[in-house]
Amino acid sequence: MRLTPVFILLLSFFTTVSSAQDTTFDPEQRLPDGVVKPVPKRIAAVATTEAFTPRIDPQSWWIGFKNPTVELMIHDRDIHDHTVIVKHKGLKINKIDRAENRNYLFVTLEIATTAMAGDVDIVLQKGTDSRTHKWRLDKRNTEGSRNQGITTKDFMYLIMPDRFANGDPANDVVSTMNQKGIDRRKMYFRHGGDLRGIINHLDYLQELGATALWLNPVQENDEPFESYHGYAITDLYNIDRRFGTNATYKELAEKCHGRGLKVVMDVVPNHVGNESYFIKDLPEATWVHQFDTFTRTTYRDQPVFDPYASDFDKKRTQTGWFDVTMPDMNPEGNAHAANFITQSHLWWLEFAGVDGLRIDTYLYNDPVYMSEWGKRINLEFPKVHTFGETWVHGMVNQSYSTANVGLKKKFNSYLSGVTDFQLYFSIQEALNKPQGWTEGVTQLYQDLSSDYIYDNPYQNVVFLDNHDLGRFYSIVNENTAKYKGAIAWLMTVRGIPQWYYGAELGMTGFTNPDGKVRQDMPGGWKEDPKSVFTEGGRTAKENDIFNYTKKMASWRKTKTCLHDGKMTQFLPVDGIYVYFRYDNNGTVMVLMNTNDKSASVDTKRFEERTKGFLKGRNVATDVILSDMKRIELDKNETKVIELMK
Repeated sequence: MRLTPVFILLLSFFTTVSSAQDTTFDPEQRLPDGVVKPVPKRIAAVATTEAFTPRIDPQSWWIGFKNPTVELMIHDRDIHDHTVIVKHKGLKINKIDRAENRNYLFVTLEIATTAMAGDVDIVLQKGTDSRTHKWRLDKRNTEGSRNQGITTKDFMYLIMPDRFANGDPANDVVSTMNQKGIDRRKMYFRHGGDLRGIINHLDYLQELGATALWLNPVQENDEPFESYHGYAITDLYNIDRRFGTNATYKELAEKCHGRGLKVVMDVVPNHVGNESYFIKDLPEATWVHQFDTFTRTTYRDQPVFDPYASDFDKKRTQTGWFDVTMPDMNPEGNAHAANFITQSHLWWLEFAGVDGLRIDTYLYNDPVYMSEWGKRINLEFPKVHTFGETWVHGMVNQSYSTANVGLKKKFNSYLSGVTDFQLYFSIQEALNKPQGWTEGVTQLYQDLSSDYIYDNPYQNVVFLDNHDLGRFYSIVNENTAKYKGAIAWLMTVRGIPQWYYGAELGMTGFTNPDGKVRQDMPGGWKEDPKSVFTEGGRTAKENDIFNYTKKMASWRKTKTCLHDGKMTQFLPVDGIYVYFRYDNNGTVMVLMNTNDKSASVDTKRFEERTKGFLKGRNVATDVILSDMKRIELDKNETKVIELMK
């Protein structure tokens, strides 16, 4: 049977619209009383008789891709036996595959370099039944500000769009969608943030020092519950109407590029939402991974690369569903599903000119498919930065998802980098635990000493928190000195620094549940009593953290040694960790005191890096240190010093 949720019984529950912001969330408001998520059963590829709107995906394509073919998925009623006719200069039908479900055809078009841009009529003909679908072919955009890639020069700012700013209240309620209305008192409901709200606050992001913008998924998520976070996509080719339109997203990208900001799109090849048209009316039985009884992934990464792993465990990890409402796609078992997923990402890269892709739940995907995916993305967009979410434990486990490494592994991901969870774990350890033989700041040193396992560790994305993690200010028990130390580390360690919205204000919260770290940005709604987007709307503590972040981020932009410069670290001693970043243009010294007491550091053992420098500038305070032989550190202080001759 098809996945048709029974959630519609209480849709009126979602029409509440509230302007109140209540920080006391009620986790029981996740679902209406008495409503549970149904356990999905095996889905048959039987053509639906329910009403639907015919469509073609992708809705358009471009002349000039190195791979000159595109596979169209045509969804229309009972078209299995129809002839497909395309008469357009430079277009040729290479292949037609007739799906198991009679409502689908897969048509491969070959596009000549001499093809004519413009509207294309795709005609489906059977006897007297003739249906014309409109399709679009365009020339590729070669503007230099597009598809630049994310580099070590960047400072990437992550936003959950529903929780940042409401720039267009007119799209708060879309009556034809499953979850209607907003209620800001409830963490699992939509709050009304949108793309226009982000566009309206680009000045704020640039004032902070951000150079790139990563949004959690913004494609349609037409699920009855928890649709705000975006990770159960129901339409790969259209922006969620409560965020805006495809044109709005393109406008955001163009405005960012016009300001020198880059854009990262969050993509989810592993799973989709069960309200997707291609799940409710499944093209083929092998389109998704199927089981006789509902089977969830184990969320364990080890079976993917474990040389001793059982086939049972490996299958559960990679083919089990992420949740009952998130069917697991099967690109390794269905070539049409593979094309459908990959082409959607290529489409957004060309349509909006985005500069990077973050791949959600990377290790739950089939590695062979993801290797092919990586090659295809690199073929068409060689500058675009692709980084996979690798929420794993252990440096070797994390490195498995990176591009070629000196390890015996069975695939090359062709990724630019990964989310560096290992350094995230170790910076927590360093700031919260006393130094031991392997504990505390020693772990941070050890993890960085393992960078030899990467081809290029500088391409990894380093971070303090994100939408799935506790707010780092809470993790360090709201100790501002420790927090500033974490910020200083983030801005000076190797890699691409990523920031989570509101961290510049010292937002707090732990992920129990995760909605508590997905707060609204105060001032993003016109009814908010204060706005943190202005200095006057921030408290003294918020301004202190904001200004420190701004200063470090702005300073980092100008320091090539922090982008691609070399790194030397010294063994931590008595809770003091010292490292250097340097190139021909400058040297930066970082001293991290992880103790709850002040320290006086003799710099003699660092002479290999300090030799020739007579003084230094404290980057945070601009104070010149005229005597570099001994450096004083307050308790929990991290001091960043730009060395001077």
